[in-house]
Amino acid sequence: MSKFKLMNANFEESLNLSDDSLISFMENDTNNRGIYNGKNKIGITIIAIIMFGFNFFISMIVQIGIEGKLGESTLSLPNINFLPMWVPIGLFIVWLVIWLLLKKNNYYSISVYRRMLTVNNYLVWLILEANLFFLTFFLTTLTFLGALTIFCFLGLTSCIIFRSKSRSLENNLFGGKSKLDKIDNFIQKLINFLFKYGWIIVIVVILWKFIFSNTTGVRTDIVGLVGIIAMWLIVDIAFIFAESYLFLPYLLYGYYKYKYPEEYREWEGKTQLEWYGEKYFNKHIKGTEKEEKKNDGN
Repeated sequence: MSKFKLMNANFEESLNLSDDSLISFMENDTNNRGIYNGKNKIGITIIAIIMFGFNFFISMIVQIGIEGKLGESTLSLPNINFLPMWVPIGLFIVWLVIWLLLKKNNYYSISVYRRMLTVNNYLVWLILEANLFFLTFFLTTLTFLGALTIFCFLGLTSCIIFRSKSRSLENNLFGGKSKLDKIDNFIQKLINFLFKYGWIIVIVVILWKFIFSNTTGVRTDIVGLVGIIAMWLIVDIAFIFAESYLFLPYLLYGYYKYKYPEEYREWEGKTQLEWYGEKYFNKHIKGTEKEEKKNDGN
């Protein structure tokens, strides 16, 4: 267990995150995009409708596939629908509840982080549906053991990548050095082994089918199947890297701005009106003991 916690740094320590090049990149990128800074509300609405519709469309495709209406396929008809319509409905409700909670006590300087967290929550929803989609159509072919192997591999990969980035962030925050414990060493070695030797089995199977298969159709089917599974893994691993190396550091920086609002406001040299925005300032600060006299222009 790591000694330092990512969310327990003091204000001075949290400033170390501002030196992270990826955080700086995300800061500049999101602050200049209308869909994140709130200036392009029409664009945000259109994109949201399309994205939500796409998530429900995936469930509809699965249902059509379950009924065998997608045309001829080398895959067996799914026996279990892991993505019935109630799943995207339930995930949408969860997303909506979190969105409403994030709108509470929201002010101008952290609004872009709130929007990015909302986008991140949607991406989590999307990747969950994508995995349920693949699981529905490939479970019969992969068998339970094969599917379990894929998800165990992805789980271990997530663990090693996330923990590695977490330690990097802790070192950045606190200036310390942390060592891998026994569990981390085991996971690291296992992941390295799978990356190094796991695909040898796949290559052997493909070559076997190419050499000993009597029809070109089977070769194409096998190669296509392996290609889709590889794509499945690549998309999931890419998402894991994005979560760990882009969203986690950026949202952590936003969390500290929310945790130490006045300290960051003074550090950036902004007035309360500039920092909180007119609506939040008039409702929660103006006329209270929190208001600084310099906001009145005197």
